[in-house]
Amino acid sequence: MTYQGRALYNLLQMNLKQNPAMEVEQWQVENYRDLFQEELFQRLEKREIFLSEENFLLYVEECDSPEDLADCLYLEENYEKHEQVYLSVFELWRRLAPHKQSLSLFVDEFDHLIEQYEEGKLEIEDELQAALSSFQMILDDNVDEGGDAKDGYHFFSAFSCHDLEIFIYEYTSHLIDAENNTLASELLEGFYPYIDNERWFDLIRVRLVTAADPEEGKVMIERLLTLLKEEPELYLLFETLHYLIHVEETEQFQMAYSQALDGVETREDLRELLLLTAEYFNAIEKEKEEALVNELLEGQKEKDLHEVIDSDDETLQVLRGIVTLSPA
Repeated sequence: MTYQGRALYNLLQMNLKQNPAMEVEQWQVENYRDLFQEELFQRLEKREIFLSEENFLLYVEECDSPEDLADCLYLEENYEKHEQVYLSVFELWRRLAPHKQSLSLFVDEFDHLIEQYEEGKLEIEDELQAALSSFQMILDDNVDEGGDAKDGYHFFSAFSCHDLEIFIYEYTSHLIDAENNTLASELLEGFYPYIDNERWFDLIRVRLVTAADPEEGKVMIERLLTLLKEEPELYLLFETLHYLIHVEETEQFQMAYSQALDGVETREDLRELLLLTAEYFNAIEKEKEEALVNELLEGQKEKDLHEVIDSDDETLQVLRGIVTLSPA
């Protein structure tokens, strides 16, 4: 994927938090939001770009975006120096010209809100929801002007350091957990035409329908499981299993579990299935079986998660027996 705007540098910052030993240049991961305005102008001066706040704003009036302005101010072909100029220009534009938005500025703020939310700063949730609404409006406007729905989504997403489809799925699921089904339904209907993997969002639809009509929700789950049998997607099947545990649909769980057993290919897949199995036995209060599964999990600890396993793997055979022989 080719990242646009500040997305690459936001991604590097995120990755550095997860892996402090990652090799990067300081200028690539520095938090420019923390720098004084004077420092930003001084960094431009080091590249022989002499600006005051007043004439910076004059340049802003002549350019469409921070990307355009960086290209206008730095005319040499040194990529690294160009990017250093760009990062200073971007931050100055963000502070001094909030009245003149661009796609890169909007998505950078969207990324920043997502990052804060994922760090547990729930007080920004209203701002995040407003950003999601604006995101949908941008996509809708593109379609109204004759653009392709999914092409527009992919273009927009290139400016973000997050996988926006995953975030929207997880955030909508969180809203359902919090019993905010109205907003969850609005997000589902608003973004469904744009996302690529519609079946994950079909599971969200199942959850929303089940809240109002459990029998219809059960029919929809059967339909989803049939689709997953025809076109397997193991981790969506895992997510469906987790949901079936939550709603205590034991019969459907066992049918889906059988499909999952057939889909396991690696030790990592097996570990995820073991975790789900332990969750299942905990939910139906089968302490002996849960203890056995936890022992199997312990036995997987030192093994390579990427190792491919055979369909007749001993652990898989144990799981096949204890789940089908242990109804709720």
